[in-house]
Amino acid sequence: MAKNKLQVTYDFDFLLLAVNASVKPYKLAWSLNKELGLNLMKSENIEIGFTQTKSLSIQNFANITDFQTVRLIRNKAEDVNGSFSGFLLPELKNFDYLILLENESITFNENVFISEIKQIPFVQFVSKINTQSLKSKDNLIF
Repeated sequence: MAKNKLQVTYDFDFLLLAVNASVKPYKLAWSLNKELGLNLMKSENIEIGFTQTKSLSIQNFANITDFQTVRLIRNKAEDVNGSFSGFLLPELKNFDYLILLENESITFNENVFISEIKQIPFVQFVSKINTQSLKSKDNLIF
C-alpha cells in the first residue's frame, strides 16, 4: 500500500521582535500600552505539549483589532510543577520577550514602532528577527 505524506506550509507573515527587559510581563505590557497606545490584555497561557508529562506554559498578552494583532509573549516558559522548563524559541534564549505583530495597515512604519519600544527605560535591547531562519518557528503557530 502506498503511503501519502501531508506536507503543510505555514505563512509566517508577521513582524517578530526579540526584546530584553528584566521586568515582569505585566509591567512590560503596561509600558507598551502607555508608550504605543496599545491595549494589551492578559490572555490564556499558550500550552505546547511535547509528551504526556512534558509541556510548556507560555505567558502572553494580546491586543487584537480589525487590522492589527500585537502579542507580547514571554520566551521562557513558566515552571509548572518544577518538572520542565524551556523556551518558546530555544535559539533565542538570550531574549526575555517576543513581540509578534501582524499588521494589515499600509501606513504602519515598523522602524517607528521599534524606536518607540527602545524609548521604554527598562528595555535594554530590541531586535527584528527573521522568522525563516528559526528552527523552531512552528512554535509560533497557535
